[in-house]
Amino acid sequence: MTQYGFLNRRNNLIFKSFLILSLIFYASALYAQTTADFSGVWAQDTEKSDDFYKEFNVTCNITQTSQTITIKTTFSDKSGQEVTSHEKSFTLDGKEVSKEEEGGINKELANWSPDNKTLTTKSTRTVGTDVYGSTTSYSLSDNGLVLTVKTSDINPSGLSITQVFNLKQ
Repeated sequence: MTQYGFLNRRNNLIFKSFLILSLIFYASALYAQTTADFSGVWAQDTEKSDDFYKEFNVTCNITQTSQTITIKTTFSDKSGQEVTSHEKSFTLDGKEVSKEEEGGINKELANWSPDNKTLTTKSTRTVGTDVYGSTTSYSLSDNGLVLTVKTSDINPSGLSITQVFNLKQ
């Protein structure tokens, strides 16, 4: 066997090994989905949303980091005067946060879907034996310009509302 034949086989083995490792890393990169980023100011599209909040201009201001998400929802009348707003914050580690407040216990939980494109939050308040709350899912369109928010009461016979928001430019 010549010296070049040995080197050729050795180089061929190195090339094949490199190719296989590259394919493995590429496949693992495709599998590791990045989480959706809901950050931005969103205005409700009343034509595409359920009728429940149509008498209001509704905006959501969402701030998101890798550890937390804060959602401030503001309701304004048609003249633009703010009527009310509420803010909720969730940790994105999948752990429930519990706080005792004003005679009850508030619990907040946020979980990502397996593909990391939908965030589902659950907020409950327990006062005595009564438990109130809702579950909300947030999902983005493929182009990231439309946010769909579906909120359901934790009571099975409770209300369910779908709101569609457009990203403010």
